[in-house]
Amino acid sequence: MIVKIISTLWVFLILLFGGCTNNDEPVFDEWVDGFYQPRTVTNYQINGKRDGATTHVFIIFQFENNERAQLELEVTYNPTPILSSGHWQIDGKKSSSGDVRAISLKFLGGQGEGPSLGGSFQLEESSQPRFRVVIPLRPINKPKW
Repeated sequence: MIVKIISTLWVFLILLFGGCTNNDEPVFDEWVDGFYQPRTVTNYQINGKRDGATTHVFIIFQFENNERAQLELEVTYNPTPILSSGHWQIDGKKSSSGDVRAISLKFLGGQGEGPSLGGSFQLEESSQPRFRVVIPLRPINKPKW
């Protein structure tokens, strides 16, 4: 009986502390033969600007094989934030593009400070899954163009 209680307590603690971890790295997975395969992201950046009830966001991922993916997102709020449109393209050996669908969207701030964006997104090509992306909640920097 005591062993069972101690085992249950350990399981609870592992789940509690495992659920509290905060991963600050993006995830970029490619749909290959019915499964998502991870791609190695060597660098990524988020830029954008809020204009009234709309925020335009540009996210660039750099991969280890010198390929580059760019997401262009438009988030609107009335009163909660939603992904009103999204497009992606990847440049490299096999260039392609498509639409972005939000699985979950995290959006904070934007009143006194710049907004922060994160979430989980599915990148579709011809209405079929092509990539799955998880972006940690991160402030949107103004573009330096």
